[in-house]
Amino acid sequence: MSGKPHHEKTTAAATIAGFDYQYYYFLYKLLTLKKGETIGFELFDDVHTELDSDHLVLTQVKHTVQKKVDGTTANLTELDTDLWKTMNNWSSVIRDKNDGREGLDEQKKFVKKTTFILSSNKSYSTNNSFLSQLSKLQDGNGNFDEIYSYLVTLRDSVSSDEIKSYISSVIDLHEQVLKEFLFNIRCDLNVDEIVNKCKTVLEEKDVNPKSIDSLFSQLDSVVRQEIFQNFSENKSVTYSFEERSRKFRRYFSIANNPDLKIHEFEGGLPDSIEEQIFIKQLIDIEDVELSEQEIIQNYTRYRLMLESNLSHWVEEGQLTSEEIKVFEDEIFRLWEMEYRSSYRKKNNPDEYTDIAHKILIEMRRKELSISGQKLRSDMGHGSLYSLSNRPIIGWIKGWQDKYK
Repeated sequence: MSGKPHHEKTTAAATIAGFDYQYYYFLYKLLTLKKGETIGFELFDDVHTELDSDHLVLTQVKHTVQKKVDGTTANLTELDTDLWKTMNNWSSVIRDKNDGREGLDEQKKFVKKTTFILSSNKSYSTNNSFLSQLSKLQDGNGNFDEIYSYLVTLRDSVSSDEIKSYISSVIDLHEQVLKEFLFNIRCDLNVDEIVNKCKTVLEEKDVNPKSIDSLFSQLDSVVRQEIFQNFSENKSVTYSFEERSRKFRRYFSIANNPDLKIHEFEGGLPDSIEEQIFIKQLIDIEDVELSEQEIIQNYTRYRLMLESNLSHWVEEGQLTSEEIKVFEDEIFRLWEMEYRSSYRKKNNPDEYTDIAHKILIEMRRKELSISGQKLRSDMGHGSLYSLSNRPIIGWIKGWQDKYK
């Protein structure tokens, strides 16, 4: 009996591995992006990079799970479907009339400013005559007529109709376009251990060695989520160097543990500050009186300073929205514990004001931290005022019915 079991024939493992390889190749290129460059995923090609010199790099990413007898990755052969399907895809892109390249001049301009890369974990083989012919042409040891004649002979001799049609699509390009196209093809083979390559990039960026695995996991998660969300909304996935820096900066900062710089609040106060929900809550529990306008203003500044700093840190890539959620969730848990224990078996409304004030005092005494950095007391108090202003927390029993 020969052949594979049915479950092995139908498994999606190879497809999943292929997509993940393509994704991690994109992540690797994203991490190595240079100033002035932009990278995209599944837009112009599997991966594309726009260089600051108005040059486009189109990359087809191919993966195999096939192994040779010695356990190494299978070779990229002369009649490899991945090779000729890639060549066919590029030929179609070059002559794409929907992108304004129906005419010869437009095609010549496009190939002149484009590099075409086939990247794969497949191995290079000296038996791949196409790659040998291509290398000779690009090194100046061969000429266009030789490789063109080779392509025609290869097409006429191949038995697969699919491969034959792919080769024909290349040969059918105008001679001037085909010549430039062949000169601009590159093969990036033996690209294996792609996840380790990503981690090596982080190491080369002087990330704390102890933080590399966690940083990689965070970046991996962020990029995957963004790809999923953008694809779900039919949006493209592109990053400029500046966008990557802004979105990733805080994660790199976390890995190397720098402090967050607190900016003093210098903005104006809102009109009718006594109408703020958190002030109403404080007045109701007799922590402050309406006549104490200076104290009300100070408490409002604490709230606004906390909120403006959080917004600034996120905008500047110094803090992530996930960190803010963790910070606020921790405050909520601390408050919930105080609130529930303080009102346990307390059913006399005459006691509620004193109990509420004691909860507030206990919360003000707590040392609060965000991303491992201890907050000043005014910022800590500001976080309580911010949450009670939305209102996510409250002091008096039954506050939800009154303020939500």
